[in-house]
Amino acid sequence: MKKLILLLFYFFIINSLEAHPGIGIVMDNEGNVYYTDLTHVWKISKEGKLTIAVENVHTHELYLDSNGNLYGEHEWYNGEATDTWGNYVWCLNKEGNFEKVIPDFEGFLDNTTLIRDNEGNSYWSKKSGNGEVLMKQSVNGDNYKFSSHQFDDIRWMHFSTNDENLYVVDNLKIKKITPSGNVEVLAENLKENGAPFMGVGDRHYIFGLWTDTHKNIYVALYGAGKVKKINHKGEITTVFVSDEGWSPSGGLIEKDGTLWIMEFSTKNKTRVRKVMPNAEDMIYGN
Repeated sequence: MKKLILLLFYFFIINSLEAHPGIGIVMDNEGNVYYTDLTHVWKISKEGKLTIAVENVHTHELYLDSNGNLYGEHEWYNGEATDTWGNYVWCLNKEGNFEKVIPDFEGFLDNTTLIRDNEGNSYWSKKSGNGEVLMKQSVNGDNYKFSSHQFDDIRWMHFSTNDENLYVVDNLKIKKITPSGNVEVLAENLKENGAPFMGVGDRHYIFGLWTDTHKNIYVALYGAGKVKKINHKGEITTVFVSDEGWSPSGGLIEKDGTLWIMEFSTKNKTRVRKVMPNAEDMIYGN
């Protein structure tokens, strides 16, 4: 009986980890979209063809540099015998060549370099007392605290190339960090009434962030099944609602207003919806 209980426990843990969606979806300069389903990284060509870009990588986030090189990570569990995790960071260059840019590492990396600004500096959060601090690594490898602000629990981050600000999900709040390290709370009342999607708790209620060229911020409310927009005045509106059984976890927006939404389902499937300005949409994936 004890062995059965342990097996059920590990089965529950592993499936819970698999059910944790990713936020990684990016578009290159040629109009190709890449997204993660936690098993592979997929490519949607500008013509709409869906193919696997990188096989067998468990990455929650993606980063695309100005040269068209795609970065992600791969993390894995080594089993209950050792109860350890492994991790590496990879790059798929524009020519289609794959390489590990940070080799196999036991445990979890503090800085995966997947949140970068226009100069190539990277950002990550670090535990500090009962909260967290925001760290920055310069291109020459120097690490230092980027802001004096004490954060509660940074879940996800997004650097906006549109306005050069960093945006973070800090527990249930959306915060903007300027290049000088100043912090502004943009929203803190995004949780809605009613049972959350898949019963997620507060730590997983808000997922991906992205911005447009008009200084609007988009937030994937995974717990509510909606995408919210926060404009430059702080006004919050709903711009997308997922179908029953699905919920948004990430997205991006093109200059013409076309909205790409990555969704996760109650059956642990991932798909991408392309919503055009005329309200027509297309679905890619499961």
